Amino acid sequence: MEASLAADGAASTKFAQGWYLLCWSNELEPSEVKPLRYFGNDYVLFRGEDGRATLLDAHCPHLGAHLGYGGRVDGNDIICPFHAWRFGSSGRCTEVPYASRIPPRAAVKAYRVQEHSGMIVAYFGAEGSEPDYEVPVIEEMGHPAWTPLEATHMEIATHPREVVENIADFAHFGPVHKTYIDDFQVIIDGPRATQRSIGYGYGLKGQRIDLVSVATYHGPAIQFTRLNWGYDMLLINAHTPIEENKLFLRFGVMVRAGEGVTLPPAVLKGYIGAARDGYLEDVAIWENKRWRDQPIFADGDGPIGEVRKWYGSFYPDATAP
Repeated sequence: MEASLAADGAASTKFAQGWYLLCWSNELEPSEVKPLRYFGNDYVLFRGEDGRATLLDAHCPHLGAHLGYGGRVDGNDIICPFHAWRFGSSGRCTEVPYASRIPPRAAVKAYRVQEHSGMIVAYFGAEGSEPDYEVPVIEEMGHPAWTPLEATHMEIATHPREVVENIADFAHFGPVHKTYIDDFQVIIDGPRATQRSIGYGYGLKGQRIDLVSVATYHGPAIQFTRLNWGYDMLLINAHTPIEENKLFLRFGVMVRAGEGVTLPPAVLKGYIGAARDGYLEDVAIWENKRWRDQPIFADGDGPIGEVRKWYGSFYPDATAP
């Protein structure tokens, strides 16, 4: 069954359609049931006996019980905690234990889910829409030369467009991050938008550190950044709307230490902390700024208008709010 952004088949234009990060793979154990709230709606995520993650609309079509609170996994089905109706990964009811037949309309919406690179992602789109891109596999994940992913998350009060627009904002690097950019470019390629930047910043001891960064949004909500800042680093920045102006942000960092090399804990902590803190500097701005539909631009701001147009293309009516 295909997904829509809103419950009961009503497509919403409040959110961009595309792939969104539901949770890290290690946050969903075998047979675990997890209630989720995104896009102003309720969902249930569970992992079946076959290891597959399934995402369904949360409420049982019988009398409306939330499958994520008290529901349990049996095989590859989830069992409703209220009257024990069973639902498979397709969303179809597979059994009503006390009835002689299954009502023909007994089903909940099932969503397209993929799992790789330590992530569980789902596609959210208008009714009948199909994804026209994929989130690529992160080849560095699990490689012996790279540290394990260090992840954090937070809820922030802002709209997704504020987060995405950051890739075009050339002029904020100095004032916000104390980073100075010598070469800056934004490349739009269909469903992907990439920021390439070369510059420098300063370490904790005041030493100059050269910086090379390639940050790509794969669709409207999942960004991978490959960054050389003393060490090669890989950053995952993903946001999923909880409501129109509230986001669940996930941020992950990996560092290339080299095969058989263990970075001193203080060094690893310092680099991961610096990457995280740089991101939090942006968060502090996003949560307190006001959106301008028609901002007054100055020469050197960066291609903000181009990125706004790109982000708007992910809306069913091709017009971002």
